[in-house]
Amino acid sequence: APATGHSWYKYYTKEPTCTTAGEYYTYCHNCSASQGRSTEPATDHFWVTWKQVFATCTTPGYTEFVCGDCGADGGTTTTPAKGHSFGAWFTTTQATCMEEGMQKRECATCGATESRGIPKTGHKFGAWFTTTQATCMEEGIQTRECTQCSVTERRGIAKTEHAWNEGTIVLAPTTEQEGVKEWVCTACGMVRTRPIPKLTSGGTTAAPAASPTAAPTDTPAASTDAPAAETADKNGKGEKPGTGETPAGPDDAQKNQKGDAPEKAEKSGSSVGRVLLLTLLPLLLIAAVVVLLLVRKKKARQD
Repeated sequence: APATGHSWYKYYTKEPTCTTAGEYYTYCHNCSASQGRSTEPATDHFWVTWKQVFATCTTPGYTEFVCGDCGADGGTTTTPAKGHSFGAWFTTTQATCMEEGMQKRECATCGATESRGIPKTGHKFGAWFTTTQATCMEEGIQTRECTQCSVTERRGIAKTEHAWNEGTIVLAPTTEQEGVKEWVCTACGMVRTRPIPKLTSGGTTAAPAASPTAAPTDTPAASTDAPAAETADKNGKGEKPGTGETPAGPDDAQKNQKGDAPEKAEKSGSSVGRVLLLTLLPLLLIAAVVVLLLVRKKKARQD
């Protein structure tokens, strides 16, 4: 029969490890032949995962390794934090004229939220409307309102001009004494007077009384029962108010007339009375009509 040949096997005298080489002998199973001593290199480590922590949106992750054969520490590897994965912003509180609003967004991974403000919208005012009409004595008031929050703003309306009537001669002029003409504001009752020049020798006045608007600043009445009178230049001599002289009113003019020429006043009393009656009656009727028309117009504007 033919030879069977050797059947070798290893007989370790020192097992190899992850870090050290091993030793062994080779023998034949059939005849005990030997090939002598041999060495086997270290097997090296076999790393396996020992512990693993996954990274989150805000914290890094890491993995620890050990050798599956000898248990040696294989070190740690790290992974960075992933960061948030935010969705779209959505409004939680609407902004108003007076307060800021609020918006939020949420991370789809961990549910964390972020917030940011929404600027105020600012007032949205409507048109101005008059709440108090202006008069010749007081300013008026206009108001406008925000359509969102009802906050209001105000502003003034300038005073109106006085509504003077056509004037009334309260003292007729003579050749010795100036006359006095009086105007009354039909809105507030303010009274303004102006002198009428003396009569010339022909029985006519040198010039008509000045307009009530020709004087400086209006002077309001001291009270509603007895309005103050304001006078302009006297006797046509260029004297102006504010130079230390007291303006002459109707009563002063009458006193001066009686004191300066009592005899002439008595003689012309009846004629002056007739002139005053004929002059004042139509003027009073005209003034009454003007006042009535102005009052109706004012009520219509208020309504």
